[in-house]
Amino acid sequence: MNIHYAVIGLAYLIILVIAYAVIIFTNSEEEKSEVIIDKAFKNAYSILAFGLLVVYGLFLLPHITLDNQTTSYLILTSKYISVFTLGASLYVFSKKYAFDK
Repeated sequence: MNIHYAVIGLAYLIILVIAYAVIIFTNSEEEKSEVIIDKAFKNAYSILAFGLLVVYGLFLLPHITLDNQTTSYLILTSKYISVFTLGASLYVFSKKYAFDK
């Protein structure tokens, strides 16, 4: 039952981060906003790929037994980390490129 709350929280966090990305895109110059969003999404995708690779590696190890619920929580955690990375990258890059003229 707790996984439902985690998915709702993840959906809320994704909506907040995407809204912040839209604000960055509309309020800054087109070229700067494209660079900011592109770099932020590349960071988030690399973190997500690494997290899923770790979960897959844990799943394949014979000495570690993972049931379906634990695996789903690990995948959800890697998604949380990637969305948090996306939001943090958007924030840092927007502050960095705001001072570059």
